[in-house]
Amino acid sequence: MVVQVAWVITGAGHFLKETFDVMSRLVKGNKVTVTTYLSSAGEQVVKMYGLWSKLEQISPGSYLQEILTENEEDSGFSHAGRFVLDRYQALIVSPASGNTVAKIVYGIADTLATNAVAQAQKGGIPVYVVPTDQKEGYVETTLPYRVDRRECKLCEPCPVVEVCTYSAFRIVDGVPRIDSVLCQGCGLCVTACPFGAVKYGEKKKLMIRSVDVQNVKKLRSMDNVTVLEHPQKIEDVIEKL
Repeated sequence: MVVQVAWVITGAGHFLKETFDVMSRLVKGNKVTVTTYLSSAGEQVVKMYGLWSKLEQISPGSYLQEILTENEEDSGFSHAGRFVLDRYQALIVSPASGNTVAKIVYGIADTLATNAVAQAQKGGIPVYVVPTDQKEGYVETTLPYRVDRRECKLCEPCPVVEVCTYSAFRIVDGVPRIDSVLCQGCGLCVTACPFGAVKYGEKKKLMIRSVDVQNVKKLRSMDNVTVLEHPQKIEDVIEKL
C-alpha cells in the first residue's frame, strides 16, 4: 500500500537539507507519495538553497504529489481541506521555524503551512514536527547565497548582474543585493564574481532563544502532535504507518 503524506516546509534553513535527503529516500520505490505545502518564506528558502529541482522530484505534480504554494490569487488554503477528507496518513512539518512553532502553539493559522497543521489536527491526522530551536545553546546552520559587501569591488559592469538569469542579483544605490524572491539558487553568481564576494554554504552558529525553547515544550503537550528531534526520525515514523 502506498503511504500518502503531506510535507510542510517553512522559512528555516537549519535541517532543510537533511529533511530533503530523508524525503528523497522515502519516495524512492514509489511506496510513499508526498504533497508539499510551502509557506511564502518556505518557497523563498527552498529556492535560495538551490533545492527547487530536487523538490520537483519529490513532488512531481500529479494528484497528491503537488507542490502547493501561497500567492496573491490563491493562497492555497483550500488544499488544506484535504486533511479532513482522510487523504493523508501523516503531516510532516520539517524544518519548523521558531515563528511557525509559535503560531501552532497559539492557534494561529494565517499561512498555508500553519493552516495545514490546524486542519490536520481537526481531521485527526497525526502531525510530526521537527523544530529548529529545541534546546538552549547554539546550533550550527548552513547559510544560503549572500553578498559579502566587504569583498565586493562594485565592478562596472558587474559580471554577476550580467550572468544572473533570474535578475535576482542587483546593485541598488551602490549596494549589491540578492533578491530572495527572485533567486532560484542556480549558483552562477558564486563563480561569476572574480573577487569571491558571493558566498554559499558558509557555516554559522546561531543562539537559540529561550522563548523558542519554551514554545517547543508547549508544542510537545499539544493533542495529535509529536515532536521529532531530527529529520532522520521521519523515516521511523513513516515505516510504522
